[in-house]
Amino acid sequence: MPKEGPLVTLIKGDGIGVDVADSAMAMVCAAVAEVGAPPLTVQEVVAGAGLFRETGQEIEPDGEGRCGDGEAIYVGAIGLPDVRHADGTEISPHLRLRDRYGLYAGVR
Repeated sequence: MPKEGPLVTLIKGDGIGVDVADSAMAMVCAAVAEVGAPPLTVQEVVAGAGLFRETGQEIEPDGEGRCGDGEAIYVGAIGLPDVRHADGTEISPHLRLRDRYGLYAGVR
């Protein structure tokens, strides 16, 4: 039986973030296959300004908790120019994830 690969949580985000996230995950999965490692298990969590505009929530129910289930979290660009909280600040669930899980780097 093949070994199950690491669990990666994918948050595609908004706008160009979706395209970049899809392309980046395709490249990562291809690299994993090239070296013969077990394929990644990818779970998607919906978060961002688009979700906030539709539901009033920055991240899907239990999304923050599910992000902690795996070995990595990949976050695409989050934010839309016309979507803000009532105080004018941007939608930023990724900052809460950094605090909650002690994440220290955003890598581009």
